[in-house]
Amino acid sequence: MMATVLHRLAGTPANSGGSGFADVAAEQWFTDAVTWAADSGLVTGMGEGKFMPNGLVTREQMAVMLYRMAVYLELDTTAQEGLEGFSDGAAASDWAETALAWAVGAGILQGSGGQLKPQNTASRAEIATVLMRFEELKK
Repeated sequence: MMATVLHRLAGTPANSGGSGFADVAAEQWFTDAVTWAADSGLVTGMGEGKFMPNGLVTREQMAVMLYRMAVYLELDTTAQEGLEGFSDGAAASDWAETALAWAVGAGILQGSGGQLKPQNTASRAEIATVLMRFEELKK
């Protein structure tokens, strides 16, 4: 779903063809979006040539995709806020720290009760809220 939304936010650009992921079959509703997202560097998959299109997205994965989308759109990504203000900030994966610091600094991702919950699954409501905040950055 995230790849599809980002693909549409980018204006549904064309892609190179196959996604390069063994578990993303041709002609699925998400194939073009995943292919574009991979070609554009927004997603790199889950390892071993898989994307896991039916997998759930964590809050840190969401932040990474949005950070990469901001770079793709040439938005300002200099806003950074340390994660130490969250009791679980140290639980963030190393590969997600920069994106999370940007998302927090830009006001896109906010914690709850002093926690960021980076490895929790992002709900549809959270994704919708974060995408609305992201859209505000584009203005």
